[in-house]
Amino acid sequence: MKKLAFALAMLIALTGCLFALASCGEEEESSAPAESSATASETPAASSEEAPAASSEEAPAESSEEAPAESSEEAPATSEDEPGEASETDVPDIGDSVLFWVTHFNDGQVEGAGTIFTETDEGGAWWHHVSFKPVDGMENVFEVVEISRGDGGAGVSLTIPEGGFVYAVNIGNNWPELCAGLTGDGSSGLWYDDEKHLSMPNYVTVQVTDAFAWAGALSAGQQFLIEGVDLEKKIVPTTTSDLNWYDSGYICTAYAAAVN
Repeated sequence: MKKLAFALAMLIALTGCLFALASCGEEEESSAPAESSATASETPAASSEEAPAASSEEAPAESSEEAPAESSEEAPATSEDEPGEASETDVPDIGDSVLFWVTHFNDGQVEGAGTIFTETDEGGAWWHHVSFKPVDGMENVFEVVEISRGDGGAGVSLTIPEGGFVYAVNIGNNWPELCAGLTGDGSSGLWYDDEKHLSMPNYVTVQVTDAFAWAGALSAGQQFLIEGVDLEKKIVPTTTSDLNWYDSGYICTAYAAAVN
């Protein structure tokens, strides 16, 4: 009887152990899906971090470097070519230059002088008169329009072209030479036998003689680049304003260069 009771107790204990082992197996199987879900949740997380990073770095880098580089280099090249071509058409082909003997503006009562008239030509009969008109598109370039030569007292005043001028020049007289031996009282019968002319200087200079010859040899249609003359301010072109135009050492700074 005791043996039967002991065997029954052992059977009950064994059954309890088997039940316990079965419960532990179920707990281990239920914990496996938990690990799988954790792994699955980690994989999407990594994917969500990588995709935005790649798109945000590549696209802006290419567009911001290429477009401005091309436009900034082409524009200056065009702006440099156009002024260069325009300036070439405005530069005349210049030949030899001569002294442009200008000693007065709008004064027809002087001797041994070169006068520029911008209002009315008041030069006398013994003057060479040359009218000049401006040439379109060429700065300070003027063309000869008309000439009136004063040889033998045949010179006449000319009309001043619009925007231009009349250049008139006369050699003048060497009064000390002409009045040599005169008393100034008119006893010689000469019209200049007076005190006024006896005191007048020699107006004949090399410069005015050359200018008279140059002006008399001009022809209509010739063009010249006139340098050193300001038709608006009408300032006599000289660096020796303290001297008279007929004095030795007087300097005129105007020049006329022939346009070929």
